[in-house]
Amino acid sequence: MKKEHKDELLEKIDYLASADPTLSPFAAEDVFINILKPLLIEDGYEVSETAKVSDGGLDFIATRPSTETLASQKLGIEFKYYRSGQAVGTQQVRALVGAAIFNQIDRAILLVNTQFTKAAREILRYELPLQIELIDLDALRAWISRLEFDNEELISEVKQILKVCSQQFALLIAKNPNILEELEWRDIERTIAEIFDGLGFDVTLTPSSKDGGKDVILKCLVQGCCQNYIVEIKHWRSRSRVGGGDLRDFLNVIIRESRDGGLFLSTYGFCDNAFEQLTEIERQRLRFGEQEKIVALSRTYIKAKSGIWSPPEQLTEVLFEDTF
Repeated sequence: MKKEHKDELLEKIDYLASADPTLSPFAAEDVFINILKPLLIEDGYEVSETAKVSDGGLDFIATRPSTETLASQKLGIEFKYYRSGQAVGTQQVRALVGAAIFNQIDRAILLVNTQFTKAAREILRYELPLQIELIDLDALRAWISRLEFDNEELISEVKQILKVCSQQFALLIAKNPNILEELEWRDIERTIAEIFDGLGFDVTLTPSSKDGGKDVILKCLVQGCCQNYIVEIKHWRSRSRVGGGDLRDFLNVIIRESRDGGLFLSTYGFCDNAFEQLTEIERQRLRFGEQEKIVALSRTYIKAKSGIWSPPEQLTEVLFEDTF
């Protein structure tokens, strides 16, 4: 979020805190939603207003669709604006809990311009079937302050530096495979992503945490049809080999997400019995590679960058050669 947008939101909060006698509860509700809506949009929610007459005890509903890393969520929002400055007690909180359960809400927010009583906050310590948040104006200010400024130039510069580093790592791996032992797991993931990008794939590097069981997502044309594959990379400093449980988990991701196939790379290899749980049909959707496969990819990448390599008619040949 840009700095000027954050400043605008903070100004709106100051306006609510001023207790302007001309500000009606309905007008205050509009101010509240103008503050909260961009914050929720920043977190991936879509916000819609409920009917004024029969709102079911909630002023707004926000929904967040499921993503590769997050489950879908339905959020209910209730605003309370008091000119008298009275603290909000247990009655309002219990009403919110009831409205949220009635509307099958996963998460509910009660947003006020005053404070909450100690008893109201004590309710949050109970075992509730949903997530309840009590937010006053100070908490709302803190929420805004945690948002980072957009800085596209800085982000672009960081990405470019990481890309150059990945290119150099690929060059070093191609020259001396032992360099793999000096690299961290995230360095190798970035390098693999850069290699596939340089070889002509459409590449997505997943987040470093909560990646959904896949490190790199690849897309390419196969006989005129777009197909997608996922790559999982294991580089354990303990030098441990990958077992059957990890392979089964990866296969489940391929099936659940309807991927066309997957490549599992392990720098230190696989256990002897790792493949016993896989049927022949399942093996057709999975390919496996060890350190030699990463080295081969690196060398092909260097050739491509040097202009002495031409991609095959089907890029999947590059993906699955030197695998088993």
